[in-house]
Amino acid sequence: MKEKIADQLNALLRRKSLDKITVKELVDGCGISRQTFYYHFQDIMDVVEWQQKRVLAQGIARSLAAPDPQSAIRSLVREGLENQDWVDRLMASRRRAEIERLLVRTMSDYLAQMMLRRAPDRMLSAADADAVLCFYASGVVGLMLDGLHRRDTDPDALADRIYRLLSAQLTLG
Repeated sequence: MKEKIADQLNALLRRKSLDKITVKELVDGCGISRQTFYYHFQDIMDVVEWQQKRVLAQGIARSLAAPDPQSAIRSLVREGLENQDWVDRLMASRRRAEIERLLVRTMSDYLAQMMLRRAPDRMLSAADADAVLCFYASGVVGLMLDGLHRRDTDPDALADRIYRLLSAQLTLG
């Protein structure tokens, strides 16, 4: 049922802004009652967050299948560019700040999972790990949003830039 509701939200987002979508439209499109909707979700933003977590799980699975971290980042960037219209619609809403926080939190979760899987022996304190993840997640989301905004972004160049950022290979000179 959650997938059905999220898919209906995605279909509505192709035609209109998040601000214009109502719970009534979602339940009518799914052929369910409001009670059913509220059994699964608190509100429309809860659907957006659930969808982000679903995309995250799929992204992690693809990244783990990638032969190396650079390929994993390339896959992530390509997925972001494939969902460009969806992200644009979300970012054009009055809930932009909330959407950005959600994207950073989702990216932070993604990076944490990738860090645990690809470098399990790295030891950081919980506070340091949170600071590092927040910093890098904010940077990656910023670069991705900027790349999405430009529309002529070379996905491989963006992926390379993000990889070099995450692996501390960016230099000023």
